[in-house]
Amino acid sequence: MIKYFTVIVFFTFCYHPGMGQTKTADSLKKVLAIAKNPIQQFDALNRLVLEYVGWKGDNVDSTYSIQMLQIAQQMHNDSLLAISYNWLGSYFYLNKGDNATGLEYFYKALPYALKVDDKRRISSLYFDIALVYFDLLNYEGALLATRKGGQSLPAQSHPMYDFMLMQYQGNMADYFLRVSQLDSAFFYANELAKTVDRVEGISYEFSVHAIKGAAHAQAGNVEKADEEFDKLFTALPTTKSSTSNMQFYTYYIPFLLQNNRITEAGEQARNLLQLGIQYENNNLKLLGAGFLRQVYDARKQLDSAYFYSKMEASINAEIFSQNNRNRIQALAFNDQLRDMEAKAKEEAYQNQIRLYGLLAGIGVVLVIVFILFRNNRQKQKANQVLEATLSNLKSTQSQLIQSEKMASLGELTAGIAHEIQNPLNFVNNFSEVNKELADELAEEIENGNYNEAKTLAKDIKENQEKINHHGKRADAIVKGMLQHSRSSNGVKVPTNINVLADEYLRLAYHGLRAKDKSFNAVMRTEFDDTIEKVNVIPQDIGRVILNLITNAFYAVNDKKKSATEGYEPVVTVSTKKVGNGIEVTVKDNGNGIPDSIKDKVFQPFFTTKPTGQGTGLGLSLSYDIVKAHGGELKVESKEGEGSEFIVELPIV
Repeated sequence: MIKYFTVIVFFTFCYHPGMGQTKTADSLKKVLAIAKNPIQQFDALNRLVLEYVGWKGDNVDSTYSIQMLQIAQQMHNDSLLAISYNWLGSYFYLNKGDNATGLEYFYKALPYALKVDDKRRISSLYFDIALVYFDLLNYEGALLATRKGGQSLPAQSHPMYDFMLMQYQGNMADYFLRVSQLDSAFFYANELAKTVDRVEGISYEFSVHAIKGAAHAQAGNVEKADEEFDKLFTALPTTKSSTSNMQFYTYYIPFLLQNNRITEAGEQARNLLQLGIQYENNNLKLLGAGFLRQVYDARKQLDSAYFYSKMEASINAEIFSQNNRNRIQALAFNDQLRDMEAKAKEEAYQNQIRLYGLLAGIGVVLVIVFILFRNNRQKQKANQVLEATLSNLKSTQSQLIQSEKMASLGELTAGIAHEIQNPLNFVNNFSEVNKELADELAEEIENGNYNEAKTLAKDIKENQEKINHHGKRADAIVKGMLQHSRSSNGVKVPTNINVLADEYLRLAYHGLRAKDKSFNAVMRTEFDDTIEKVNVIPQDIGRVILNLITNAFYAVNDKKKSATEGYEPVVTVSTKKVGNGIEVTVKDNGNGIPDSIKDKVFQPFFTTKPTGQGTGLGLSLSYDIVKAHGGELKVESKEGEGSEFIVELPIV
C-alpha cells in the first residue's frame, strides 16, 4: 500500500468574482496608483494578490498583503482584517512552508470573520486550517476543521458557494484517501467532479484526477491509476500553480515507486525538490528529499540515499520543532476555548429563555390559583383543585431553581475559559523565553563565559519555577470548576438499581436523539429482578451510568458512519447479583478500545473523541464516584468488536 505524505495540496486559493477578468498585474498597479480612498486601494491590492497567486502561480511576497492589513487596521474594519490575515497566512507563510505562522494568521482572521458572520470567509479559513493539519499529518484535526468549514458554507445563492463547496468536497476526499477509506474517497471525488462539470471549475478538475489516480493506486488498479495520472501529466507543463504541481507530485511519485518505475520517479522527485528550492518551501523540499532517498535506496546507491536522508531529517526537524508544536497546540487550544465559550453563552441564553418561560408559567398558575380560591373557597371540590395546583406550583418552583443553577453554571464555564487562558499564556511565554535563554547559555559556554552562563542558568531556573507556578494556577482553576459542578448532597439512600439504570438508558438515548435526529440504536436490558435496593447516592451513580451509556451510544454511532452495510448498533445494559455485591454492565458493539490506550481511559482529560467533542473527564469522574462507594469500575474491550464497562458495587 502506498504511504502518502502532504504539503499544501488542495484548494488553497480562495477565488472571487474578479478572477475571470483579464487585467494584468501592470494594469492593477496603475489602478492602485490612482486609487483615491482606502477601499479602492484595498480592492486593488486584493486583486494584485490574487493576480499573482490565481493566474501566474508565482510565490507571492508579503508586501501587498501587509499593505492590505495596514489599511484594514486604520479603518478598524473587521471584514477587511479577516481578508488581510487570511491572505498573509495562505499566500505568504504557507507558500513558504511556515505551517505554524500560517495557522496563527488563520486563527487571527477567524474572530473577525465570526464577528461579522462572513460565512464565505469562515468556511475558507477552516478549509485552510485543515490544509495545515494535513501537512502536519494530523488527519483528525484536518477532518474536524473541514467539517466546521462545511457547517459554515454560505447560502447557495452566494456567488462563492460553489467554490466553497468544491473546497469541502476536495478536503473530504483527501481525508478519506489518507486514512485508506477508498469508498468514501471515491464518493467525494465523484461529487467534486459533478460540481466541477456544473460550474466549469477547471482548476478543480486537476484535483479530481489526482485523487482518483491515487485512490486507484491504493486499490491496486494500476491501469486506471495510470489513466487518471496521464490526464494530469499532459496538463502539467501548462499548469502555473505550484499547488497543483505539488498535488500531482505528491500522488504520482509514490505510484511510480510502488510499480518499480524508479528512473521516472527519480526525475519527478528532482523536479519536486527543485520546486521547493525555487519557492523556499520546506514542505516541498521535505517531500522531494524523502522521495529521492527512497529512489536511491531502491537503486542501492547508499551514499546518495544517506545524503538525502540527512537533508530530509534536517528539514523535518525544522518543520516539526518543539517550538512549532507548542505554538500549534496553543492555537488549537485557544480555538477549543472559543468553541466552549460560544457553547456556554448559547446554553446560558437557552436557560434564560427557559427561565422566562417558567416565570410566565408560575404567573399563570398563580392567577388560576387566585381565581379558584376566590370563587370556590366554600366548596370541597375547590379545595382539592387548589391543593393540586399548589403542588404543581412547588414542582415548577423546583424547576426554576434548577434552571437558575444551570444559568449560573453556563456563566461560570465562560468565566473559566477566560481565567484558564491567562496562566496558560504565562506558561507559553516563559517557555519561549527559556528557549532563547537556552540558546544564549549554549553560546556563552562555547565562548568560555562561565559566570555569564551561571547567570543564564539561574534565569532559566527562575522561569521554570514561574511556569510551574502558573501551571498550578491552571490546575486550581480546573479543580474549582469541578467543585462547582457537583450537585449531590452526599446522602446514601436505598435505591432500585434496575429502575435507575433503565431511566438513564432512555435519558441518554433521547438526549442524543434531540441533538441528532439521524441517530438510532437498538437498546437491550438484562436486569436481575432478585436484586434488592442498594444504599447509594442516586445522583452520583446515575451520573456514572449516564456517562457510560452516552459513551456506548457514541461508539456505535461512530462505527455506523464507517461500517459496511448490515451493521446494527446495539447497546446492552444489564445488572446481576454477585456474592455480596452487584454488577451494572454497559456493553456496546462499537469499534472497541485499542490495547495501547486501554489503561489510560480512566485518566483525567484523556479522550479518543475529536477535538472539541469531549473533555476527557467523564470516565475519570465516574471512576472516582464508584471508588467513593467502595466499588470498582472496570473495562473489557476487543478492538473492532466492542467494549464492556462493569460497575461493581457492594450491598451495604
